[in-house]
Amino acid sequence: MPQFLQTSFLAGLAALAVPVLIHLFFRLKTRRVDLGTIRFLRIALEETARRRKVMRWMLLALRMAVVALLVALFARPFLSAAVTGSDKDLLVILIDQSATMQLKGENGRLVDQAVAEVKKLIETAGNQSRFEVAFFDDDVHPLSTDTDGTGATGQAVLGRLQAPPAIFGATSFGTAFAWARDICVKSPSSRRQFHLFTDLQRSGLDWTEVELLPDGVQSHLHDLGRPVVNNVAVTEIRTPRLWVRPGESPTIHASILYNGAFALDEVAIVFEIGRVDPTGQRSTDDPKPSVVPRRIEFARLAERITKRERVKLEPGATVTLDFDLPALSEGLWQGRVSVEYDDDLAFDNQRYFAISAKPAYRVLIVNGRQSASSLNSESYFLEAALRLADTGDTYAESPFAPTAVVYAEGTGLPSLSGFDAIVLANVANVSTSDADLVASFVRGGGGLLVFTGDRISASSSSSLTSAGLTVGEIGETKTALGLPWRLQQWEEKHPIFEPLSDPQHGDLRRLVFSAYTKLSPLPDAAVLAQFNSGDPAVIERSSGEGTILWVATSCGREWSDWCRSRLFLPTMHQLLSYEVGLSAGGAVRTPADTERRQSSEQRIPGVQQFRRHVEVINTNPRESEPDRCTQQEFEGRFALKFADDGDSTAVQSAMIGNIEFHHDEIWHWVAFSLLAVLMLEGFVGNRTTA
Repeated sequence: MPQFLQTSFLAGLAALAVPVLIHLFFRLKTRRVDLGTIRFLRIALEETARRRKVMRWMLLALRMAVVALLVALFARPFLSAAVTGSDKDLLVILIDQSATMQLKGENGRLVDQAVAEVKKLIETAGNQSRFEVAFFDDDVHPLSTDTDGTGATGQAVLGRLQAPPAIFGATSFGTAFAWARDICVKSPSSRRQFHLFTDLQRSGLDWTEVELLPDGVQSHLHDLGRPVVNNVAVTEIRTPRLWVRPGESPTIHASILYNGAFALDEVAIVFEIGRVDPTGQRSTDDPKPSVVPRRIEFARLAERITKRERVKLEPGATVTLDFDLPALSEGLWQGRVSVEYDDDLAFDNQRYFAISAKPAYRVLIVNGRQSASSLNSESYFLEAALRLADTGDTYAESPFAPTAVVYAEGTGLPSLSGFDAIVLANVANVSTSDADLVASFVRGGGGLLVFTGDRISASSSSSLTSAGLTVGEIGETKTALGLPWRLQQWEEKHPIFEPLSDPQHGDLRRLVFSAYTKLSPLPDAAVLAQFNSGDPAVIERSSGEGTILWVATSCGREWSDWCRSRLFLPTMHQLLSYEVGLSAGGAVRTPADTERRQSSEQRIPGVQQFRRHVEVINTNPRESEPDRCTQQEFEGRFALKFADDGDSTAVQSAMIGNIEFHHDEIWHWVAFSLLAVLMLEGFVGNRTTA
């Protein structure tokens, strides 16, 4: 059963009425003339009239056939029985959704215009075409999760194709081309097209190694960018440190970039900062902590400080402003720098920052063994490593402020209010009430670090097990009779061990252990390091918003020479930094553009507050540079050649994409038939006239 690639041309069948009308209104009419007795002549004329009538009907049929064949030729018929899955056209379409695509064009935002043209392209591409469509910025966001290269139907794609309401990502053409190449390589189709809808932003030409598109892929560029863009942007905010001590007076540096044709006078730059009011935040004893980030509006900030500067901006120049702050009180300070100017791109007119004014993290070290000499204390070396000063002294730059207590039955734990982490050093027989208190502390976001020792066993740790503070089954103590135990492997990408995995910083395999506690991890626990015996050395487990770390050996001198090694201090700092959130980025974090987030809302610029840290989200400063590259530069960067699509409208691109003929088309047979019918129509027409 034949089908047609261009079904819209079938409307031309209405032209079949033209030959019929000509036949009806212009047929030959004879006039009756009375002559003499010519009997035989009348008979001859009647036979000729009948023959001519048949010839006229035949001529009408031939002319209608000419019109029908001409329409069929333009509609490009093909045999549907010959079409297979591998013969279908595949169109790989990439739509730029970087921040600059919010620029207003003739038909709204550029990204909206791109989506509209893609819809036209899909609607006119033909029934046998398949599509792989994705939006891209610094990452690729496909509309379909299928990656086998077969593509989806046009109707399926149109149902999911919607322009994103807000876009803030950076441009990465290399990432987009890598995705398109993978799709084209996996596709079984021999006819593949690549369509790119973008504004050709120069900053997207990141000079990374990009593999070329496969041979035979026809590429089309749809340039949507504007030649001239007027933009004022806050491109950078620099702070001395993201973590300062209360009472310090930091200076904030802000950089303002102007992309325009003419100088601007008296442009207002507004600096705002305020302290986040902790009122209403969740208590550390709350058993149901929230992990959903929240945004704090500037109107709700306490101790607000506002400063205003007016600057002159030259085209293509960057101006740096310094804002001196008074002494900051303890707490989280949230700020922003804004430009009061109506330009073409509003997304970069403000930039956010945050500063944590906090004293050293308080760590409660609970020693499980009473000793007459401090040198023999279970936690002596641990205290010294965290304090970074002699006994009784403090070091202002140390991130930790340790407090050591000896746990004895009947004394109990001190109040945990104000502490950020707890260390249990060979502590046994913890009371049920103290275990529940520690468990509530951990669930609320606190950190717990446990070192084993000769006093740790399954029975002596039963209260910790009941409170959910263990990481697995506690077994026997294993003692080395010959060669000592060593660390064999660890999670090199884990925040604890990542800086310790470089051999230049010391080799953890050099540490020796004479004994350790055998631990069998729970299903929800993660083994971070192992001994060369295969048993776990460090195990992590989550509880609420907090974390529990168990180290299967002591922190003193009894079971190892760890405390006498130069690796002891950095290892202890890494363990405690992970517990309080320092090794994962600290109290104030600025996620890099390469870090992928699960929700698009998490990409919206602003300050997001979690239980133990905040994340400052800003647009990439590269997006504030709207300079465009030429098509020739783009082709040279990615070693491809775009087809000449005229003005690059969707309809023209679709028609160009359909120029490649299907091997199962029967248009040539239609053309031969049309030629034959035209010749026959000429012959019959001459005979009829004669």
